[in-house]
Amino acid sequence: MFIRNFVIIAHIDHGKSTLADRFLEITGTIEQRKMHAQYLDQLELERERGITIKMAPVRMYCKSSRGSTLIEADSRELLYEELTYKIRGVLFKVYNSLGPEHKESIYQNSLNFELEKTGLAFEREKRIDVIYGSKKMGLYQPDFVIENKVILEIKALPFLGESSKKQTRYYLRGSNYRLAILANFGASNLEIERIIYDSIRDNPRVDPQKSAGSEYILNLIDTPGHSDFSYEVSRALAAVEGAILLVDATQGIQAQTLANFRTAKAVGLKIIGAVNKIDLNPPNVDKLISEVADLIGCSTGEIYKVSGKTGAGVRELLEAVIEKIPLPSHRYSHSQSSRALIFDSFYDDHKGVVASVRVFDGQFTTSDVVRLLAAGVETKTKEIGYFTPELKPAKELSEGEIGYIATGVKNPEKIRIGDTLVTNKHKLLNTNVTNNVSEIRGGLVNISDLALPGYKEPQPVVFVSFYPEDADNYEFLKRGLQRLKLNDSALSFEPDQQKVLGRGFKVGFLGRLHFEVTAERLKRELNIRTIQSFPSVAYRLKTKNGIKTIIKPEELPTAYEEIFEQTAKIEILTPSKYLSNILAIQKKFRLEEIKTETVGERIKISAVVPIAELVSDFDDQLKSISQGFASFSYKLSDYRRADVVKVEFLVAGEPVPGLNRFLPRETFQQEARKIVEKLKELLPRQQFAQAIQAKADGRIIAREDIRALRKDVTGYLYGGDRTRKMKLWQKQKRGKEKLKTQTRVRIPAEIFKELLKK
Repeated sequence: MFIRNFVIIAHIDHGKSTLADRFLEITGTIEQRKMHAQYLDQLELERERGITIKMAPVRMYCKSSRGSTLIEADSRELLYEELTYKIRGVLFKVYNSLGPEHKESIYQNSLNFELEKTGLAFEREKRIDVIYGSKKMGLYQPDFVIENKVILEIKALPFLGESSKKQTRYYLRGSNYRLAILANFGASNLEIERIIYDSIRDNPRVDPQKSAGSEYILNLIDTPGHSDFSYEVSRALAAVEGAILLVDATQGIQAQTLANFRTAKAVGLKIIGAVNKIDLNPPNVDKLISEVADLIGCSTGEIYKVSGKTGAGVRELLEAVIEKIPLPSHRYSHSQSSRALIFDSFYDDHKGVVASVRVFDGQFTTSDVVRLLAAGVETKTKEIGYFTPELKPAKELSEGEIGYIATGVKNPEKIRIGDTLVTNKHKLLNTNVTNNVSEIRGGLVNISDLALPGYKEPQPVVFVSFYPEDADNYEFLKRGLQRLKLNDSALSFEPDQQKVLGRGFKVGFLGRLHFEVTAERLKRELNIRTIQSFPSVAYRLKTKNGIKTIIKPEELPTAYEEIFEQTAKIEILTPSKYLSNILAIQKKFRLEEIKTETVGERIKISAVVPIAELVSDFDDQLKSISQGFASFSYKLSDYRRADVVKVEFLVAGEPVPGLNRFLPRETFQQEARKIVEKLKELLPRQQFAQAIQAKADGRIIAREDIRALRKDVTGYLYGGDRTRKMKLWQKQKRGKEKLKTQTRVRIPAEIFKELLKK
């Protein structure tokens, strides 16, 4: 059985997950009744945002009868595949033209028109007998019967419910037809369901290991596209031999396309180019294909035109994977030990930490004694298997395969992405940790020689302190962060304490999106409500005692010599007409060392920018001034001398450490004044007056006041002496002063997000 290991890499929102869905369909990896859009995106947030956050591996099977021609095993055949894709193309064409919220009859008439143009034979409202026990029980009239093979039913509902699917399936069971396509035009996105009734398909699947002919194992890793998760992408690339570089035909080559391409090229992967979303008939697609071909260094004929939605060209692309991507390589070969690269991990309550691995040497079996080299941990494997994409246990994982190893380790700190898992064909006998030497039957081996190259710790660049809303939930928050870290090795946290907010945790993230996703997961998945500090970055101080790193402005000592901030090398890719708009924000975001060059039809802007500026709304403003056509990617760079001022903020006379920040000396007064004004707009009024102040260099540099909510406590009095009213007003005043001393100012997380905007 032959193996192909590959990834799909692309810029964010270029259709990686949708293309993966079509691969799962063609290879029959997922039963049609279980299939849904973005199948490999398991997090609810991924589906909501339409982006991949966590990489997802899956093993697919296909069978080849000769050469590289792809022919699936009968039990995995996509029923009426070519006809299905033609119908999907017609459905999307109508939906893209009309959109939702029309009557069913309008969609039916439009489909009638498009089917005639396409040349597909069809009948409308054909009368079909419903048979039970060889007797006719009634009639069924579907909207369309196409090529006398496929039933097409049209709906215009807010969403496609299970009742509609069941009804269609029941009609199929009583007819001679095997496949129905149920299309719902009423939702915000076109919903298409394939409903199959086929006695052959209801039988258990044929074991692919026992199928006749040459078989292929296709190990796919679907990767994130956002630059915040570039470390995850780099680990996935280290685990495969090939990559599909996917480019959106409507957006063209983007910044992260270039970044991912360079990383894949540096690893030495075979890269196959593909242009996606051709069903939208974008203009200048031939020019884009030429640009992608020039980037990869191949002919235009080697760039595949595909549609992840309709499935057009996807089979040919999968055939190219088999034909062009080489067999698993021996680039890290070692004769004495079995070794595997950990490229991801997650937690199981019963199995402990489960490591996603690529085996480079030897084989791993259940109950092997294995060692995690970077962590220095030894354990016995509890289970071994592969992803289908669900976990499927197996007897062993051999050289070249991708799968999982349940380590039984309960402490997530022990498993690190990029670490090497080692054993020996005859079991690891003894480990001398002190001398960093392993005694393996036949001699001594230096542990550093066993480690697969490329391991490094993910480096957090954004830091946010999280405090539980209820101080009693500190341990609950700690367990929640530990649980998220099991699935997100790049997450780092340590205990933190603050006078006003109490005990919490200082959490490190790879970027702003990483922070937003983690905060949302804490709230949704674990029901943990938190108070967060303002996102900050690391600064280095030069003092008499040496170099010191600080995260929070309140950590700044009174005496230091110089302060340095971390920078990033950024690449912006934009159409030439937006160049002047982008250069106009140079001063606002402190861009330096700006260079421009032409890349095809676009301009690439290279610059150096402080990380603190990327944490703000740089991405939002870039999209705004370029109407969404510009994109950027970045890599961490060195620390440079910074001229910044620590600005503290007080609300109702009380310091709010979560609001403190460093601002450039050149503009700190203007920036502080804007923040104070924005706080006045955003903070809710209280029963007492609130003074909002900004303090820097030992003086107040900006102030705004929020008036107290006023309740008329004398409304029920009329006539008589004014003395009674005065007494009530004085009592009210004393109550507000008391309330002011007892009330703790809380800044909601939503306000922090607003304050990030420049």
